[in-house]
Amino acid sequence: MPRKLLTAAGWTIPPLLCLALYWPGLLAWFQQDDFVWLNLRNQVHDWHGLLRMLFQPTVQGTWRPLSERVLFLSFGALFGSDALPYRIWVFLTMFANLALLQSVTARITRSRAAGFWAAIFWVANSKLATVMSWTCEYILVACGFFLLLALHFFLRYTETGERRYYWWTWAAFLTGFLAMETNIVFPALAGSYALFCRRKYFRRTLPFFAASAAYGMLHLWLAPNHGTIPYTMHFDRAIPATLWTYWRRVFEPIGLRRLSPFPAAVTAALMLGSTIALLAFTIQQARRKHWLAAVLLGWYFIMLGPVVPLRDHITDYYLTLPAMCLPMLAGYALAWAWREGGQAKPAWRIASVALAGLYLIEQAPVGRQHAEWYRERGEAQQKLVEGVARAHELHPDQVILLDGIGSDLFWGAIQQRPFQFLGISDVYLTPGSEANIAPHPEIDDVSKFVLPAERTLRGLDANQIVVYRAGSGPLRNITQEYEPPAAATSPAGPPRIDMRDPLVADRLGASWYPLEAGYRWMPRTASVRMPGPRAAGQKLYVTALCPALQLAKGPLRMTVTVDGIRLPPVWFTKGDAESTFDFALPPETTGKSEIEITVEVSRTVRAGADVRDLGLAFGVFEIK
Repeated sequence: MPRKLLTAAGWTIPPLLCLALYWPGLLAWFQQDDFVWLNLRNQVHDWHGLLRMLFQPTVQGTWRPLSERVLFLSFGALFGSDALPYRIWVFLTMFANLALLQSVTARITRSRAAGFWAAIFWVANSKLATVMSWTCEYILVACGFFLLLALHFFLRYTETGERRYYWWTWAAFLTGFLAMETNIVFPALAGSYALFCRRKYFRRTLPFFAASAAYGMLHLWLAPNHGTIPYTMHFDRAIPATLWTYWRRVFEPIGLRRLSPFPAAVTAALMLGSTIALLAFTIQQARRKHWLAAVLLGWYFIMLGPVVPLRDHITDYYLTLPAMCLPMLAGYALAWAWREGGQAKPAWRIASVALAGLYLIEQAPVGRQHAEWYRERGEAQQKLVEGVARAHELHPDQVILLDGIGSDLFWGAIQQRPFQFLGISDVYLTPGSEANIAPHPEIDDVSKFVLPAERTLRGLDANQIVVYRAGSGPLRNITQEYEPPAAATSPAGPPRIDMRDPLVADRLGASWYPLEAGYRWMPRTASVRMPGPRAAGQKLYVTALCPALQLAKGPLRMTVTVDGIRLPPVWFTKGDAESTFDFALPPETTGKSEIEITVEVSRTVRAGADVRDLGLAFGVFEIK
């Protein structure tokens, strides 16, 4: 019985520690990129639209239908804006990961203690705070699950020789591509282990390499990075420096030192001591022709490989999976030092226990406090979004203007347009809000979200606007006391026209039909006026819905003209589905205070008893 209790404790302690450390993350609300994925449901109108939404890659060159699209579409349909079910699912997946990590480590080291400590070291690493608190980073948790599951089945195959485990390995491996691109490293993990520890099975890993190569080529072709700078890969001399930065961050709370119980000198010494200990153990094992330690160390670099070329986007949460491999090596080293090395040299046992203890004492509180920071940030954003939703209920026909928005709320929520998933589009910042927000032009232009003073004055005079001030508490209606700045000091305005916004009526040509169901229908030709692009290379994005009736005679041609310059036409081929097209703008329009955009379709239709000539239903025009 004591042995059974010990075994049960070994499996339950890691997930309980995970829950204890990252409890604030379980309670965290949505934030930042989450709002983009939450809005997916509003962009799906039929089965064809659903398939497009599931499998269309992003402009950053990512394609993760299972861990992003399926998660947010299904949970959004079931639970709406309740974040707790999402967070529970993340934690349950992480619990499965910890069990799989224990299983994999115990099998390859033949030590249950090594598996237990690997799970403890991984879950205690403070770099897990982000994935345990921020829902959209579930991609890393899901990717870890499929990688560990595939490794588990592959190890079972090498132990038993039963082909069913080999095919289960394939199933987990291929499904992992639907979670995250990092899944491409699995053949290197399985192949390196087989080559050095189970050589007769190495040839069975070669088809995995072929599958990863095929996926890589297809991904480059179908989901390229469309010039998104932080995600551009650089294979240059910066790679060694990036590797060193990530190695330090595994052990040191760089950027979070204020949360560490140790001063910077102690954290640096702990990093150096841990590095020496792991390398010494690896070399000692290699001298004895035991290559597993070297394989595990290699797994860290293999897992880090896909993100090392991203020199402009070094971030802690990229260490979630690489930091899974070093705990496997550390658990192996600790179990060996206690069981074998400590018998010959007690100093090995003392050193390993001291380093492990200091590591846990340093990492655990940092991870806990970082998760608490995410919870607090999510709480502030929840108050803002739900406050705007309540204001929209009270003033359904008025535009909402937000005052008092600082950098945290803007970049953490508003920049991702968090109100759209609730069906609220007409929300802006008050004129002059840019002064309170730190600029990040590489991410977005703050002025796009600010309503110009001239339009604010007209809207207030016409009772089309309500103004709310954000603060530490609930939103407060300050419409009666609010005074906008002089129009002369205001920027030209946001380069975006949302047809649901009543304030854009004065920027529309005379031929548009009245607003209905979130869209405005046009006849054969219609026009809009908006500020020109602020920088060279910006494009015009047009979102419209083409009725299926329009396609009865074949694809529908749409032609866009900008200040008299006709752009290449585009074709609608999907009926009753929302489509977005992008257009390169003429260089001479850059910096202009206003440009005129004319849209023309090749034919019109009439629907039922409606006597209007209908072309397309438009949602948004945007320059970015």
